[in-house]
Amino acid sequence: MSGLIILTPEDIALYREQFSQNDQKEALYALDVIEALGGDVTKAASMLAPKYNVVVSRAVPDILEELAKKSRNLVCNEKFIDHLENGLSSAAIGLLLTGQIPEALAALLVMYLNQKGIKKWCDSHSQE
Repeated sequence: MSGLIILTPEDIALYREQFSQNDQKEALYALDVIEALGGDVTKAASMLAPKYNVVVSRAVPDILEELAKKSRNLVCNEKFIDHLENGLSSAAIGLLLTGQIPEALAALLVMYLNQKGIKKWCDSHSQE
């Protein structure tokens, strides 16, 4: 269930506005990296993960999918799902911070799950 996640310049602008309003500096940093990589969220995660001591290995080629699985109890929580469905990405990041995920990676994870479709992702991983 991995795959390329590319944000459009419009997507990036919307996230940037929300993260700026909530003074989420690390999330804004993650957006800068995404923008430099042509909108590629997955590639940005692979580049940023080592900075936050998150190991990227060949066994786990998709760090965002792995983070989502490890945080399943948070990301498939009704409150998190509501935040994403209502466009409250900053609030969703806040919930991930309680799970000890660094803000930059939490922002990437929110963007990833937003693009995948949070309910679809949770439904497809309900047996794990």
